[in-house]
Amino acid sequence: MLFGQSVFQSVVARLEREAEDRPEEEIATPFSARVIFDPGPIATSSIPDTEPDNRPLSAYLDVLEEMPASNIEPRDEEPEPAPMPDYLQNTSLEDVSHELAINDKDTLESLSDKRRAFARLNHPDAVPAPFRENAHLRMTAANLLIDQAIRLLPLMGRT
Repeated sequence: MLFGQSVFQSVVARLEREAEDRPEEEIATPFSARVIFDPGPIATSSIPDTEPDNRPLSAYLDVLEEMPASNIEPRDEEPEPAPMPDYLQNTSLEDVSHELAINDKDTLESLSDKRRAFARLNHPDAVPAPFRENAHLRMTAANLLIDQAIRLLPLMGRT
C-alpha cells in the first residue's frame, strides 16, 4: 500500500496523470491497433439476417439444421428413485432427540460436533430431492434441540 492506496490504484492514478499531460493526438485509443489477419465472414446462413450482430448465431443455427437426427430414443419412464433411508423417515422431535443423545455432560464443543455430524447426514442439500422435506424437518428439529441445550449450558455451570 502506498499512501493508503493499493499498488494497482497507484499505477492507475499515475497513468491518468500521464494521460492528462499528453496532447490528445498522442493518446491511442484501445482499438487503434492494426488488423493483421482478417478472417472474412464467419459463415453464411439461410436464415434471414435481420441483425448483423447475430451472424454467429445464425451460422450456429444452420449447423444444427444440417445435423442428422439423433438415434437416441427418448425414455417414456423415469427411473424408479431409490427408497428413502429409514433414518430420514424419523422426523419427530423425540426421534431426533434420541439420535442426538444430548446429555448433561455435553459441552459447547461436543454439541457443535453433534450438530456437524448430524448435518453431514441430514442436510437437505446432501440428500436426493424427493427426501429433502424430511431432511429439512430433521435438521430443524436437531437445530432446535441443540440450540436449546446450548442456552441451558450456563445454567448448569458448563460452557
